Amino acid sequence: MKQHPRYTEFAAWCALHAHRAKPVLGEFYRVAGPRHTTAKEIVSGIGAFKSGGRWNNPGTMSVVYASVEPETALREANEHFRYRNMPVSKGFPKVVVALAVKLERVLNFTDVTLASLMPELMSSLLAEDWRALMARGEMSSSQAMGRAAFEAGLQGLLVPSKPDPTGVNLLVFPELLTKKCRLKVFNAAELDKLGKAV
Repeated sequence: MKQHPRYTEFAAWCALHAHRAKPVLGEFYRVAGPRHTTAKEIVSGIGAFKSGGRWNNPGTMSVVYASVEPETALREANEHFRYRNMPVSKGFPKVVVALAVKLERVLNFTDVTLASLMPELMSSLLAEDWRALMARGEMSSSQAMGRAAFEAGLQGLLVPSKPDPTGVNLLVFPELLTKKCRLKVFNAAELDKLGKAV
């Protein structure tokens, strides 16, 4: 995949503003298809590593995509099928989990003051067709920004949701978590029993 022409600029910006990162502690929600739904896999970021996403290009870093509200997580999970004009029913079954999250260094792109300083407008980052760019072997601006945040040592980002205009997503970079961090599935034992005889 070609490097984004403004990646160096984005990387410098993230490094400059990394000191604005703050801890995040709380419950978040994730919706996933049936392929990677053990308690361990669902927080590994392997799906995003292999396939890419709005904020990461494939093969460069693992990302766990989660949302502040379960409704936002479901809308995000269904967006792929709406984008391709496929029936949403094709995207099911899905698994919904709650995550216990404790991070030390998260940059909040939903903060109006910080967003006003960004080298690219958030509206532009959300409007670009990252799937089409990725299909052409190009890195989208949002993917370049996500990678820049990862390279700056941030453990995650809070970002607006595209399919849910009032929603907020949390991106977690599991490779950068320390022993003080937490990224675990609530009721993990129950999740791992799904589809198994009891």
